[in-house]
Amino acid sequence: RKALDFDPRSASKYLKLGHWNGDTVSSWLDKWADKTPDAIAVRGPDGILTYAEQRDSARRLANSLLDIGIQKGDVVAIQLPNLAAFTTAYFGVLMMGGVLSTMHMPYRAGEMKPLLEHACARAIICADAAENYDAPATMLALRDEVTTLEHVIVATGDAPDNALSLRSLIEDGTSHAIENAPVASDPAILCFTSGTSSAPKAVVHSYQTMLANNRIAAPIYGLTADDVVLGGPPFTHAFGLCVLNFTLMAGATSLLMPAFSPPGLIDLIENGKPTVVFVAPAHVAACMKSGHLDSGDLSSIRIATISGSACPPDVAYALEKAMPNGAVGQMWGMTECFMGLHTPFDGPADIRCETLGGTTPTFEARMVLENGDIAPDGEEGELEIRGCSVIAGYFNNADANRTAFTGDGWFKTGDLACRDANGSVQITGRAKDLINRGGIKINPVDIEAVIDRHAAVLMSAIAPIPDDVLGERACVYVELQPDNSLTLEEICSWLEENDIAKMKWPEKLEIVARMPLTPTRKIIKGALKPT
Repeated sequence: RKALDFDPRSASKYLKLGHWNGDTVSSWLDKWADKTPDAIAVRGPDGILTYAEQRDSARRLANSLLDIGIQKGDVVAIQLPNLAAFTTAYFGVLMMGGVLSTMHMPYRAGEMKPLLEHACARAIICADAAENYDAPATMLALRDEVTTLEHVIVATGDAPDNALSLRSLIEDGTSHAIENAPVASDPAILCFTSGTSSAPKAVVHSYQTMLANNRIAAPIYGLTADDVVLGGPPFTHAFGLCVLNFTLMAGATSLLMPAFSPPGLIDLIENGKPTVVFVAPAHVAACMKSGHLDSGDLSSIRIATISGSACPPDVAYALEKAMPNGAVGQMWGMTECFMGLHTPFDGPADIRCETLGGTTPTFEARMVLENGDIAPDGEEGELEIRGCSVIAGYFNNADANRTAFTGDGWFKTGDLACRDANGSVQITGRAKDLINRGGIKINPVDIEAVIDRHAAVLMSAIAPIPDDVLGERACVYVELQPDNSLTLEEICSWLEENDIAKMKWPEKLEIVARMPLTPTRKIIKGALKPT
């Protein structure tokens, strides 16, 4: 509750303007279950659910959770891929007033234990045992170590004797409506930031902050109940939940992709015929490098939104070229605010493919120089935001709250950005990623984009390494394409060919077997260390 302690004047303004209203996730599910009960809500590899079936299964789960002692306001963690089981858990936990805390799929016991402890989780929902990861055994071991954790619920397959089965909870639950249902100001989700600095922070959203920008920006996307929406990002990430909520508000169909691969994504598009697609730049770039983007049939797509990290313009243009009937747009957001910037789909290609457009109608954005002045148009500064979807503060993290917010209520995103005279914003990097080489600040974003175009490179990241003379030097970390090799000299020659100034060239090369990535395939630079 303390993490939802908004300034009373701001809260009053958001309510007066209609940015906040009484909507909850359950009220939207009720709307479509009553209006279009036979419409397909979810189509996944583990099942197809109509809106009526989705509500029924969620109600049964919600009542069963109450029966086993989970109470309104309790935290229920979840580690599942994008499956129908996830959407049922999402709707069911929220329906009974629980707070859903998402755990990213790559996380194992070492990463999850402090997160579960910080969240005070009462239960966790996970997948069944797989060849490379026994999730139920991991969660049961964590139950012995995390004092608040009481229940392990296995969502797919068979549950071990000392765990609960999600399928059984749904089958055994009653289907009556929930009494004392949550209201819009109640906490809904507790997400942890993706941790590109390897230091995740806990973010609590109410229904008001989680749903406001989805609801207000929905007309821009023109989503209708006839749309089929494919989301590339995982539901354990804020971007994935944003896509799920967009789909819910339109009464459209969610087409689920449990795991990403270039052939898997293109096959799903060809067979599932989505009309709306949300992807990360890395999804598109991987399909470009593998050749699947050019060879696939993407004719069903009407609009495609790229988000999750900064998108090189050539990646956006390539996706639009591959869609004979579609337009590309971009969206910017964070766990702390969901969506905040977006491009209009009816705008010119250079705006849609090279910028993030402008703010959503409920948002304010400004770029601030190092001296605290507001950056003029065209000049780079740190992006600060304010609006109805921005959190009031991090959960149990006073230190982070002191540094994240200004005295006048602006949230400091850590992103570097500039705005042109037309109001379109470009993200130019991360403030913490700048390399200070002898007093000269080097932004690695453009350099990485050039290196990524090298035929031998799958992906690259430039990070600073300490230097006794200059303070910092640039080190480039490279994950190679299969059966390729690369030297620092070859990288520098490539940069010279592409007109990158010598002062910006990296001075050390590290070849990594596998780049550390967030769930939306952003590189975790904090995990990169020179040998």
